Order: sequence, then C-alpha cells, then structure tokens
Amino acid sequence: MATIFPREEKAEMLFDKILANPEACRRLKRTFYDAIDSGDEFVTENLPAKQFTAALFDAYENKDLTAFLMAVCQNSMFDLLRNAFLIPFKFNADGQTNPYFLTDEEGKLLENLPIHVKEKEYEKFRKVYQKRDKIKMYLAHGYKKRHCYDSETMETQEYKMGEHDGVLLIYELPDTVKEKKTEAEAYAAVWDIMMELQKELPNSVVYYGQDFLQEEGKRFDEMGVFLPLEHFSDRLERHIEKADQIVYGK
Repeated sequence: MATIFPREEKAEMLFDKILANPEACRRLKRTFYDAIDSGDEFVTENLPAKQFTAALFDAYENKDLTAFLMAVCQNSMFDLLRNAFLIPFKFNADGQTNPYFLTDEEGKLLENLPIHVKEKEYEKFRKVYQKRDKIKMYLAHGYKKRHCYDSETMETQEYKMGEHDGVLLIYELPDTVKEKKTEAEAYAAVWDIMMELQKELPNSVVYYGQDFLQEEGKRFDEMGVFLPLEHFSDRLERHIEKADQIVYGK
C-alpha cells in the first residue's frame, strides 16, 4: 500500500545536516512535543480511539512515519521540519498561494486584495522599500500549515496556522536543477543560510522555489526571506540589511 505522501528523494543529505547540529535537533524535538501538547486546542484533531488505533496500525503496516505522526501530533514529517524552521516552505506549495503578495514590484498596494492591509503596516513597508538588482521586496501575507486526519472520514486535512503580514525579500540563487539536485538536496544546499537566519533573525520564515523564476530565457532558484512585522517591526531596515548579509555571505 502506498504512503500518504510521496517520499522525498535523497532526504538523507538533509537529515544528516540536521543530526549534526545540536540546536536543530533540540528545535525539532521541541516542535514535536509542542504539537502534541496543543492537540486539545483543535476539536477536529481529537481522533476517536478506534480511528486512532486504525491509523497507528496502518502506519506500522505501511512503514509510513508521516501517517504515524499525523495520528500522534497532527503534523506530517515535513510539517514538523518546516514549523521548526529547519527546512524552507515551498513557494505556492500544492497550488495554494503562499505567500500572498500585497504589493507590486514598485511597492504599491495591489487592487482588490482579499486580505485587509493595515495602514500602519503599509506605511512601515513604504519607509524601507527599495528597488534593487537581484533582490525584490514586497509586503506579503504568509502562513504555516500542518496536516492531520479528519475525525469522521479519516481523510487527510490541511490547516493554516500562524498567519501574518510582513516584508518579503526575494533573492535569486544558482539554478540547482541544472546540477541535477532533488528538492531535498536543494534544501540541504540552503540549510546553512537558514540556520544563520534563525540565529540572527529568529522567527524569520524562509521560502524556496526550485527553478521558480525565469527571466530572459534563464532559469533561477529563488529564496524568500519573510520578516513578519509582528516580530521585526522595530528596526526593520536593520533586519533587512542583516538578511542581505546572510544570504549573500557578506
């Protein structure tokens, strides 16, 4: 029987980097136990005993760790890694817009937005907005997500959490597809940057798009560094400069 989600190819390279970093291991363990502790906050996640047992047995029979984790802590394996800030979020994963761009490349608010933009947030963004080569800046709305079982149908459900507005910095990176790297290998390639971002800019969120951008016939990977205004509103310009320095190794 197939696993719930397709397995990532060559994830061992990424796992090795996490295992070699004590802080990363602590963060993943903390995220796992926090997810278990928060289970009572969500009514749909309290599986009846029979459904829980069935999910547990199916996970064992199919050697499917993600199915086990969804039954125990309402997160898939890669949900835990992303929500522990150990791997990037995919741009527009599963065909869903995330992050949602609130401004255009000129820094102007887009029309007919489904999300209300607070005037103070937009003013804060305009004060720091700059148009630069190889770095794009937007006001955006982002969120994290997790997966769990529906308590009645046992179908996989997806839930948004941690929604926030912030400044999104998008950087062009070398094309990893050309180097025949899988997505897990690409994550490993940017992992050191992510860990430095978490060290210097805790609560920043990294997005990644493999072969995501195409300009003038050339393909690029893109890395997005999202600075939620909830955490980075004060000294925002300095935080943006720090992100630039980390991404480009200055």
